[in-house]
Amino acid sequence: MNSRSYETNPELDTEQARVDQPELSGTATTSDDLEAAVVELQSMHSQVEVKVENPISNANAQQREEKEESPRLRLLLCKAALRGDWKDAEAALSLDRRAGSLQIAEHGERPLHMAAIAKQTAFVCKLVECLNKEDLELQNKYGQTAFYYAAMSGVVEIAKVMYEKNNALPTIRDENKVSPIRTAVLMGNKKMVEYLYKITPLQNFKDDERMDILVATIDIGMYDIVLNILKADRSIITSPDVDKGSALHALARKPFSYYGTSQEWIFESLARIVPYIPCFKRIYCSIEKRRQASQLVEKLCEQIVTLEESAILNIFCKTSILEDAAKIGNVEFLTLLANSYPDFIRRLDKNNYSIFHVAVIYRQEKVFSLIYRTGAIGDILMLFKDESENNILHLAAKLAPSSRLNSVSGAALQMQRELLWFKEVEKNLRPSYLQEKNKKGETPRELFTEEHEKLREAGEKWMKDTAASCMVVAALIATVAFAAAFTVPGGNKEETGAPIFLNNRWFTVFVISDAVALFSSTDSIMIFLSILTSRYGEEDFLYTLPAKLMVGLITLFASIVCMDLTFSATFFLVYKEEKQGILPKIIAGLALLPISLYAMLNFKLWISLIHSTIWASRFMFRPVKHRLF
Repeated sequence: MNSRSYETNPELDTEQARVDQPELSGTATTSDDLEAAVVELQSMHSQVEVKVENPISNANAQQREEKEESPRLRLLLCKAALRGDWKDAEAALSLDRRAGSLQIAEHGERPLHMAAIAKQTAFVCKLVECLNKEDLELQNKYGQTAFYYAAMSGVVEIAKVMYEKNNALPTIRDENKVSPIRTAVLMGNKKMVEYLYKITPLQNFKDDERMDILVATIDIGMYDIVLNILKADRSIITSPDVDKGSALHALARKPFSYYGTSQEWIFESLARIVPYIPCFKRIYCSIEKRRQASQLVEKLCEQIVTLEESAILNIFCKTSILEDAAKIGNVEFLTLLANSYPDFIRRLDKNNYSIFHVAVIYRQEKVFSLIYRTGAIGDILMLFKDESENNILHLAAKLAPSSRLNSVSGAALQMQRELLWFKEVEKNLRPSYLQEKNKKGETPRELFTEEHEKLREAGEKWMKDTAASCMVVAALIATVAFAAAFTVPGGNKEETGAPIFLNNRWFTVFVISDAVALFSSTDSIMIFLSILTSRYGEEDFLYTLPAKLMVGLITLFASIVCMDLTFSATFFLVYKEEKQGILPKIIAGLALLPISLYAMLNFKLWISLIHSTIWASRFMFRPVKHRLF
């Protein structure tokens, strides 16, 4: 019977069965009594099942509700943090005080992380009040705190609120040992960097970490902060645990301001007189940054020159400071470096190139012009050759890098600039070096022709297309001007054939402007025709072709101006007497529209032609004012 009762109720607790079984054996004496006991036992089992199963089912239901509610809560908090909706977040916090520190994103971000990166300042301020000091130190899976996210956001107010709650936040790094101030520097937000610099105890950082921050700050051009860091601790440059040339190398890769010292006082005065004009303010800020960069180079050089000679040589050998400065034309950096360490001018890189070789390769005329300030040292350096037996004129014969070549518009003007470089280097070499051959058996002139053949063809095509297009316009103007000369406004007198408006001053304007339009357009046609029939040799691109194109464009512009003036004079002659008021002046004034349009559309081409043909040929390689020694 006992075994049958267990089969009837398989979920019977075994221990309970062991307890009840002796009682049954001791009390059941007859079959009827035994069956009554079994029924009673089954009733007891059902009661036990009810008592045991109800709490379990309630717990499971509660767990299911929590599982269903938890993703909803996380999603609600995430959206509220990103939108800055404090009502939803406050409702979640009222249900569970721990909701403010829940992981609500895939990478373990908390609500404070999400609000900080979304730049929700008001939300962050309210949430920080509800959190404990330790909650602000919670990190995501990458070891980044909410303060780290605030540094990335660039909102100083958010970082300030968190720092006031927990002063240890600026020193907490992520898993890659990157601090919040380094993150702010990488993001390039100057206001955040300035604030974090004030509250971050950099003296507690390791030397290499401080150097990394210093170099990163130089890379984004915050020289004033770098000067403050060096002022507080100059030992960072000479520490044995850092790369001593890294800061100087970072400055070598940063070009200084385009505006020179002679222009400083002009723009400084303009910025003070008219401080609200963005152009003047931007130029003045650029000049101020150049001053700070110069001070920074001087301070770094002061520290480096105190090292031993071998350490200084090691800095120049391990890093490409000189080469990188010469590549970008950082002539002020080179002159400042020469003042502190004059021997650098004779340094050669692994390719046996001096800074003048590098300047020729990358077409940096200001750096190459330093050679006129070096005396015989520059003449000696120009004699060095590389492994392929290329002298410095071979380097000038090679095609310039595209970044420098495209600084000049138009293939013909690019060809002209390349010829100017070749001629300038050729002028500074001994005659015997002009015919020297490299390992391929090529002289500099042969190498120039080979390297620039495609550029010459492109220049020829560009010049012919430009001349052909302009000649069509000039021919149309000449045709109109010629016809207008024999169709005078107002007609002629029947008796004498003289023009009716002969004594009118506007008729004089008409005659003069029509004649100038005819002659200038005819001259323009002849000039463009000579361009189309040129032989297009290499030397023609140096002066002849650019000069012809410049004169042709000037005469074409003159013909357009005179043609519009002819129209205006005719309009006043014919309609001024009949149409009184402002209407004739308005219509005649519209003649200025094609003149202005032509000038604006071709302004860059004119500037390029004038700059390449007149300025570059005379002043591009003039000796610089900077002195190396």
